[in-house]
Amino acid sequence: MQITVQSAKQNLGLEAAPHLHAALTTNKIMGLVLVALLPAYAVMVYFFGCGVIWQLLLCAATGVLCELLAALLRRRSLKRAARDLSVWVTAALLALTLPPLMPWHLTVCAMAFAVLLVKHAFGGLGMNIFNPAMAGFIFLIVSAPGAFFTTYIAPAPAAIAVATPVRTAEVIFKGADAAVITSAVKALQDKPDALSGATFLESIKTARKAQTVSQMTAPDFGSSNYSAYAYLAGAYLIGGLFLIAFKVILFQMPLAFLLTTAAGGALWHYLAPDASISMTEHLLFGGTMLGAFFIITDPVTNAGTSKGRVVFAVLCALLMLLIRVEGSYSDSVAFAVLLSNAAAPLIDVLTRRRPFGIGYKEGGLR
Repeated sequence: MQITVQSAKQNLGLEAAPHLHAALTTNKIMGLVLVALLPAYAVMVYFFGCGVIWQLLLCAATGVLCELLAALLRRRSLKRAARDLSVWVTAALLALTLPPLMPWHLTVCAMAFAVLLVKHAFGGLGMNIFNPAMAGFIFLIVSAPGAFFTTYIAPAPAAIAVATPVRTAEVIFKGADAAVITSAVKALQDKPDALSGATFLESIKTARKAQTVSQMTAPDFGSSNYSAYAYLAGAYLIGGLFLIAFKVILFQMPLAFLLTTAAGGALWHYLAPDASISMTEHLLFGGTMLGAFFIITDPVTNAGTSKGRVVFAVLCALLMLLIRVEGSYSDSVAFAVLLSNAAAPLIDVLTRRRPFGIGYKEGGLR
């Protein structure tokens, strides 16, 4: 007797686990993150000019093309790849970290590296072990430091009036002299000579290495030179509270990160005032606030347990302070995040929950 077995049609798809139904889908989550970033983009455009918009468009276009290419190579749905909002989140985060006048070809290389090598080489969305936006940032700052620090704009009120879409496009796409725009924006500051480097953290690098940080004038966040950083930090805070309200992220991670940064920064400044900036400066300068609400909270690359997420946040903050004070790179959030990403599997092992029925003492529950 011959038995014919017909194979059942596979309709479960090839997506990674867990296969759970929830009202808050991945695309909805990514859409909410994009909405939460709008205040930061508004502040960036006002204080830094329109270059950040060109960087966003370049990153988004490159990211979508790379997603389609990866879908073709992996024989996945092109329609789904085109509608995947996760690549837009990566583009939005990367564009915020890049200098506004970064040449277009370098921006394209950074975004392609983030999507193709950091994301899809590890299996795509949900499988990557490193944060793509931070990896793209590090790829660029390590491989092209000269272009990175010569295309940054020191913030000034109403910089959008000087760094217009046309003028910034000429620098980004046609290679015009970036110094013309940076000088014009700097002239709008009330103290044009306050910042000697591309950013505040970069401008104090020499003093930090010479152990003379305490001799520098403390930044006045009420002046036009530094008010942009306070407004930008507030914009990230508003966006983060928006994500917490919609239950996209948990408040424990940003809270642990910021408390550790504040406590560690204050202690380090107290013990070594010539080497470390103050607690307020640690919180407001660099990518601290962006990292607290939008980077370390990435559910794919942080720890998978409740305790582990807090440990991950604390580790990120401590590494950021260590690299920022003792290292060669001025802003260290990206480096701290990638190092913590690598440690996330170990954090999961060390903080895993006890299996039910294992570890109890004889004689009852204790």
